[in-house]
Amino acid sequence: MANNSCLWYTEAQAKIFFPEGQVSCRYCPVLETYARNQCRLTGEYLADTRTIGYMCPLKFIEKQEANENDQF
Repeated sequence: MANNSCLWYTEAQAKIFFPEGQVSCRYCPVLETYARNQCRLTGEYLADTRTIGYMCPLKFIEKQEANENDQF
């Protein structure tokens, strides 16, 4: 008899970039906007997309602003 259970999972990570420090659900690519605003990662329904959802799993990295002398 075949065992159909999963013994382990592989974790994956992705980078999500927000424009010029405007970190909010409104600019997140995992925001679902068909009938209601909903996070695709958590399933949380969002009343206000101008902020970050209560259950948001993203880990935010603070970056310094680019100087005029910085090379890209």
